[in-house]
Order: sequence, then C-alpha cells, then structure tokens
Amino acid sequence: MNKYASLRRRFFNALTTTLMTGLSLLLLVYVGFGEAQQTYRQFTVEKLFSQGRVIQNAMETFLRPGLPIRQYVGFATRAEPILSSDPTIASIAVYDATGQLVFSGGEQVPLIHSESGDGEHTHDLRVNGDHLQVVLPLKSRFETVGSLALTIPSAVIDDRVEHDFKRLLPFAFALSLLFGLFAAIAGAQLTGRGTRSLQVVYGLTFMSMAALVVATLVVLYSDGAQAKTKALANSLGQRIGDIAAFNLNISEIVGLDQALLEYRRLNPTISAAALMVDGKVELHTDPAAIGKPWIGERRTYEYTFDLTSPDSARPITLAVTVPKEIVFWQVARSVKNFLALFIASAFIAGLALQLAASMRHRAAADNMSVDGQQAREVALDRVKPVFFVAVFLEQLLQPFLPQFMEKAVVSSGLSPSMISAPFMAYYLLFALALIPAARFSKRFGPKSLMYVGLLLSAVGLMVLALPVDFVIMTAARAMSGIGQGMLFIGVQSYILATAAPTRKTQAAAIIVFGFQGGMISGTAIGSLIVVYIGAQGVFTLAAVLAILMAIYAKLVVPVVAESWDQSLQNSGPKRRFLSNLGQLVRSLDFLKAMLCVGIPAKAVMTGVVVFALPLLLTQAGFAQEDIGQVIMVYAAGVLVASVYASRRVDRTGRADIVLFLGTIASGAGLMLIGLAGWQPVGGVALGLPLSTVTMISGVLIVGLAHGFINAPVVTHVATSRLAYAVGAESATATYRFLERIGHVAGPMILGQLFFLYGGQSPVVLAWVGLAVFGLALLFLIPTRGPSEATIRNAEMMARGAGGGAQAIPLQPVSGSVQVAAAATK
Repeated sequence: MNKYASLRRRFFNALTTTLMTGLSLLLLVYVGFGEAQQTYRQFTVEKLFSQGRVIQNAMETFLRPGLPIRQYVGFATRAEPILSSDPTIASIAVYDATGQLVFSGGEQVPLIHSESGDGEHTHDLRVNGDHLQVVLPLKSRFETVGSLALTIPSAVIDDRVEHDFKRLLPFAFALSLLFGLFAAIAGAQLTGRGTRSLQVVYGLTFMSMAALVVATLVVLYSDGAQAKTKALANSLGQRIGDIAAFNLNISEIVGLDQALLEYRRLNPTISAAALMVDGKVELHTDPAAIGKPWIGERRTYEYTFDLTSPDSARPITLAVTVPKEIVFWQVARSVKNFLALFIASAFIAGLALQLAASMRHRAAADNMSVDGQQAREVALDRVKPVFFVAVFLEQLLQPFLPQFMEKAVVSSGLSPSMISAPFMAYYLLFALALIPAARFSKRFGPKSLMYVGLLLSAVGLMVLALPVDFVIMTAARAMSGIGQGMLFIGVQSYILATAAPTRKTQAAAIIVFGFQGGMISGTAIGSLIVVYIGAQGVFTLAAVLAILMAIYAKLVVPVVAESWDQSLQNSGPKRRFLSNLGQLVRSLDFLKAMLCVGIPAKAVMTGVVVFALPLLLTQAGFAQEDIGQVIMVYAAGVLVASVYASRRVDRTGRADIVLFLGTIASGAGLMLIGLAGWQPVGGVALGLPLSTVTMISGVLIVGLAHGFINAPVVTHVATSRLAYAVGAESATATYRFLERIGHVAGPMILGQLFFLYGGQSPVVLAWVGLAVFGLALLFLIPTRGPSEATIRNAEMMARGAGGGAQAIPLQPVSGSVQVAAAATK
C-alpha cells in the first residue's frame, strides 16, 4: 500500500511539474512567435516600401508639373521587374485620389480601407484578413493626386514564421517531460534544499528553451534582413540599369554619385552602396573607397546586382550592404522580453513547486481539525496561490489600463480629468471594504472571504471585456476593489489564524512573496500578451483565472481549524479603532509620519507608477511591453531596497533617518522623471535616447526610495511613544488604514494636475517631486512627544477597549515581518 501511495505521489509530482513547465515554455514560444511575426512583418514592410519608392519617384517626377496621373506611360516598365524578381508580391497598383484603379500589375487586389488615414506619412500600412498592403502617396507639386499600393498575402509572413516555430513545440514538450520526470525522481526532496535544486533545474530548462527560440529568431531576422537587402539592390539596379545597357562610361555620367547618396538617404538602413567596374569601385557612398577593390565586410549583409550587358566586355556590378546589427538589436529586444518573462515564470514556478510539495501531504491535511504542525504548514502552502494570483490578476492590467480608460473617456466625450475616476473608485472601495470584511471573516471564516472576493473581482474584470460605457467601467473597477479588499482580509486572517506562533516569519513571507511576485509577474506577462490578444483578451483571461482560483480556494484550501482560530482570538486584547484613532491623530509625530511620508508614498505609487507613468510612456512612444518592464524596474527597486532598509532599521533602531532619505530620494526620482520632458534633454546614452535613460533611472530611484519607506514607516509608528500606550498592533493597524488615503488621492491628484497643465507631461511629475521634497524637509522638524497626561489617557482607553487588559509593550519585530506588513500596500 505504501509503495502504491509513493508511486501515486511521484506520478502527481511529475504531472504537476510537467504541466507547470509546459505552460511556461509554451508561453515563451508564444511570445517568441508574436515577436517574430511583428519583426518579420516589419522587415517585409520595409522591403515593400523600398521597392515602392522606385515607382513612386518615377511617377512623382512626371506628376510634379501637374500632369494627369492617367497619362503616365511607364508603370508597366517599373512594376514588372519588381513583380518578376519578388514572387511574394501579389499586386502592384495605382489609384487616383478618389480610390479608382488606374494601373495594376499582378493579381487584382482591391485597395484596403485605412482607418487612420494616410496623413502626411511616407507610407501607410493596411491589413485585412488575407493581405498586407503598403500604400505610398503620389503627390504633385500642389497636392496628393493618388496612391501606389504594393500587396502581399498575409500567409507569406504567417507561413514562414509558423514553419519555424512549429519545430520548437516538440522541444518544449520534451523539456517539460524531462523536468517532470526529474521532479518525480526527486519527489522525496521536494522540500527544503530539494526545492532549491528543482528551481535551479527549472531555470536551466527555461534557458535551454529560450536559447532555441532565440536561435530561431536569429534565422528569421537574418532572412528578413537579407531579403530587404536584395530588394534594395534590385530597386537601385533597375534605376541605373539603363546606363550599363547602353555601354555608357560610368565615370562620365554626371550626378550618378549623388543618386547613390540620395538612395542611401531615402533608405537609412543601407550602410553602403557601390558601383564596380572590372572589380574596382567606380562610385561609392563613401568617397574614400573609390578606386579600391571591393571588399565585403563581415559585419554586413551584402547583395550584388549584375548590371553587365550581354555585349559588354567589362563587368559592371552594383553592391548594397545592410549592417548585421539591425538583426542584433531586434534579437536583443526579444531577449529583453524573454528575460522579463523568465523572471515572471520563476516566481510562478517557485509557487507551483511549493504547492506540489504541500499536496504530497494530503493525508496530513485531510482532517484539518488535527492541530498539528504539518497540517498548519500544508494550509499555509495551499493558501499561497490565492494571494499571489489575486495580485497577479490586477497587475496584468496595469501596463495598459490607464491608456484603455483614456480611450474610453475620449469615446464617451467626457472631460480628460475623468481618466482617474476608475482608479479612485478601485482604491476607495478597496479601503472601505476592509472593516466590514474583517467582521465577515469572524462570522463566516476567512476561506469564504477568499472565494467570494475572487468571484466579485472576476465579475468586475469580465464587465471590462464587454462593450460598455465609461460609467459602467468605473463601477466594474469599484466591484473589483471590493473583491480585492475582501480577499486581502480573508488571506491575512487565514494566515494569522493558521501560522503557529513560532512560524510567524514564514507566514509574513507569504505576503511578501504574493505581493512582490504577483506584481512583477503580472506586469511582465500582461505587457507582453496584451500586444497579441488585446485589452479585452487580457480582461477575459484575468476573469477566467479569478474564477478558477475561486474554485481552488473553495475545494483545495483547508478550513481553519477551530482550535487555531480560538488561539488567535484569545492571543491579545481587542482594540477599538475609533477610540485609538482619536488618540493617535493628536500625536504630531504620528501625523508627521503619516502626512509627510506614508500617504505621499502611497499617492506616488498609485498616482504616478500605476496611473500616470503608463500614459506618459505611451505618449513618449514606448512599446507596450516596454511599459510593463519599466514598471517592473520600480517593483524590483522596492524589493531590493526593502531588504536593506529593514535590516538597517532593525540593527540601528532608528527609522526616522531612513524615512527621510527615502522621501528625499522619492522626490529626486520624480524630478528626474520630469526632466525627461524638458526639451534640452537630448543625445544618446547606453544606446538609448537620453530622455529614456533619464525616465527609467527616475523610476528606479522612486522604487528604491519606496523600499526605504514601506517597511521602516511601520516600524517608526510601532515604536513611537504613544504606540506603547495604545499598543503597537493598534497603532500600526490605524496607520495602515489611514495610509490608504494616499492610494485614493494619488490618481485624483495626478489626473487634475494633468488637466490643469493642459495635457499629460512629465514636467508635472517634477512639480510633484518638488512637493515630496518639501514634505521630507517638514518631516525633519522636531516635535514634542505626547504628554504624560495623553499617554495615561490612552492607556486608560486601551484598558477599556480591551476589557481591562493592559496595553502590551512593543516587542522587537523582525525585518522580514515589517517588509511583509508594508509590502501589502
């Protein structure tokens, strides 16, 4: 029987880890596939644009004096060589200003309607279900008189990319299966150091799959770049081919060198173009190379076009080169996205492995009335995914939710100042739900709060996926706020009731891991998948995950044992929130910490990082995935700095200096972000525009600064003199509730500032940073502590609130617990 149970556990471990790894690797392949489709399409569009410029230049020379477009007679001469040299092009056609067909070559493909309009762009990309079309305007000296459309079937791109990526699926399956087998063999060591070994092997598995995806991308991008180089050479060769055909002396043709330079100017990706006669360079975009033998460079893709006429004794060759670094930067961008995905997957994998370990102890958890250490640990392990996924769901939306709401405001014809309303509604209802949720938890148990909260959150998310107006969207965010508030209290109550007195640090780590891991993972994955499935797709996915997690909470999370719950309820005196609030707000030291440090930090987090930053980054031209990764920089900064700050405060016992430095740094980071909107900030640093480097650096500094604030401010409040009278628990609980004023006020303040400034500008953040800087200086002003009478009064009220119990003196609290307490903000 034991042997059968062991085999069953091993099979379960193998199945769980194989599915978890398979989903991670498939997500990696999916993201790589999407990257490849976008980039390969970009190469194709650039190729079509270069080919179309040949016809466009010739026709505009004819049209410039004002001649009718239908009188142009050289279309077939220009179009047929392109069609014959590039079989992927289905059609080349010319349309007049009314959209009527004038000339065509190849298949008859209608002009695809443009939703954005041609505008003043050099070309317009239009796509329908079957074709991709690059449209170039045809202009006379006075107006646009028509358009030139080059069309290829979408299947040309899709089939090419799908062919290469389908070959990766067996590798993903094999690596997932191998990792699952390894987990099954090492099943007895799925805890402790064994879990760490599994995480290392998982990392190697993910990196191996990522290497295969990157190799596939390199091949695809290289093919795309070379196809573009070939098209550039062919189009240039056709323009000057007549010279060679008539056996004219190249050196005597006036202006040919300028034609090469002009062609390079029109196609900036060309690194060099040269015309060789008898193997020697006759013309070159670099004058220093003229007269020398042609030598290709290893760092470029090169394509040569033979211009030699049949009766010529002197070979004439045209060469065009494109730097290979264009492939490198495209691959580097993909690798950057894979790294973000790996970090997200690492958090998810760690959670899944711990869950698999807890499921091995099914027998110990079947009867949760048994007050055993093992049963408590199993309960804690099983509740971890609930909080993680709850945070993860909300963070999936953060990289694009402000932009989504901005579009909804515009389409509804409302004032731009209303963009912040859904964010205010979410955080306000989150805060208001906390107190009734705590009462609900005592009456019905924390487990019921979890799945009810998840279901409310799911309803709010599903409403966003529907075509509803802005008011309904705001109500949906309010519903999600209520659900998240209920779920937070449910998880917190469950952890406090379940954790043994000697395992409080482990319980606190659940909050740390759930919040930081969920934030980083959700932001990374949300910013990547929204590009491919759209905002409505992400809303639907998040709603489905919330429903699945609600089912998990209902069926898998154990009910809290009655003995555990009683031990928690009898473990200390009860406090009255309103009576303690009245005492605490009379303390200048408490008000200083709350108004100068805590509330501003939370307002910056929700108002700047969650609300304003995605809008500013979108306005600055950042790609959607880049926006999510910038927010990840903030989260990483908080996580790293929290560890250092909590240790320093625990070691020195001084939180005020750390809080001052954190607030000063927060203001400086905001001003640095604002500097990115200052016009004189130009140039390049680290291969990026200096304004981009400035903005990302500012976000990192704000993240590090908040890491210096989140944990120490709780310690500062808990160790205050008044907290000794009312109790550290009561003081920190009151502070945490009041601190949520910042959550609600942040989006409102930033929204109004943008409206008053006349638009979304980073300069507004510089003024906010200056205000935070001023609050930091106010925090330094010394204040007198509460009088002895105030303390005695607080102690008397504390005794009354606790039924005669004495206020408990503050005990030293470990740094990890303080980080956990603050991380939930």
